[in-house]
Amino acid sequence: MNFDFKQKPIGIRTVSMAILLGTFVGYIMVSAFGYHPNEIFGTLIKGAFGSPKAIASSLRWSAPLMFTGVAAAIAFKGGMFNFGLDGQIYIGGLAGTITGLIFINLPGILLIPLMMTVSMIFGAAWALLPAYIKVKLGGSEIVPALMMNYIAVHLTDFLVHYYFLASGTNGDSLKTERIAPQAQFGNLIQGYPITAAIFIGLTVVLIFWFLMKKSKLGYQILMTGENDAFARYGGIRTDYIRTSVMLISGAIAGLGGIVEIMAVRWRFESGFAPSYGNDGILAALLGSSTPVGTLLGALFMGSLKSGSLAVERYTDVSRAFASVIQGIIICFISARLISKYLGWKSLQTWLSSRKKEVLHD
Repeated sequence: MNFDFKQKPIGIRTVSMAILLGTFVGYIMVSAFGYHPNEIFGTLIKGAFGSPKAIASSLRWSAPLMFTGVAAAIAFKGGMFNFGLDGQIYIGGLAGTITGLIFINLPGILLIPLMMTVSMIFGAAWALLPAYIKVKLGGSEIVPALMMNYIAVHLTDFLVHYYFLASGTNGDSLKTERIAPQAQFGNLIQGYPITAAIFIGLTVVLIFWFLMKKSKLGYQILMTGENDAFARYGGIRTDYIRTSVMLISGAIAGLGGIVEIMAVRWRFESGFAPSYGNDGILAALLGSSTPVGTLLGALFMGSLKSGSLAVERYTDVSRAFASVIQGIIICFISARLISKYLGWKSLQTWLSSRKKEVLHD
């Protein structure tokens, strides 16, 4: 079975209403389980924006989602659904880490670009099979991309355990040695978890904007995603474009993996990127896969992550509560019925009818 993915534009009103409704449902759920919703949501907001350190924490968690958000968005724009972002993060992250362990004496000005390049190559390579299945075999790219996530996670664990395990580490803790010091990003401000990762992520968003708004390739990607048959009729090599967006998407995800390692971990660890791929997809969906919208989606998701950690730290509620809110928000956005029945249009229609009734009376 095959189908062409085409994301419908999502208006700011739909997103805002979905967030409000998701928050409202979460408020009811917290109350139903016997907690004080004002305290929980107050802690959530304070943990995301309540202090300079809280804001820095939100930016820290937003940074990796800028990579995965852009990776998902560019695939969406080309009519592809890259559900394999997590696998590409892990494969790219391990490949970049191994490069940093091999060329440990290379100057940082050469080592950092080399690690990033290797990570992008391996991330793109991991996206090649789903693209091939879609373009050449006429199948769906979604299922193979999703299944390759599991392969990547277990394959990287296997490689680390048997070939790159740090000395003195037992089998339950799968991690490599630290990468070369010259490739490790330190905090830009003492005591605040802000590193160069946030600026690299913003650069990726800026390049994405330039690609889609100012380049011929961006136009071809948009046309292919909007109408494959029309794009083909106009002389666009749609198979080439769809393969390209998947490879670019995988490369950006792989880059996000190694940047996370260089900025935070300084080594490859099993499970170092929990749900970054799925959260990036949600960020792209929230932002209609536009550069600015995806950036705002990443910032929202990162802030929600930071706030949920504060909720877990200072209350009895698990951070999984934030995941529940995320899921509810996406369900409302996906349903789209809120735009018709609970959105601003229905409010305007109701006010208009009331006005007519008053005038008639």
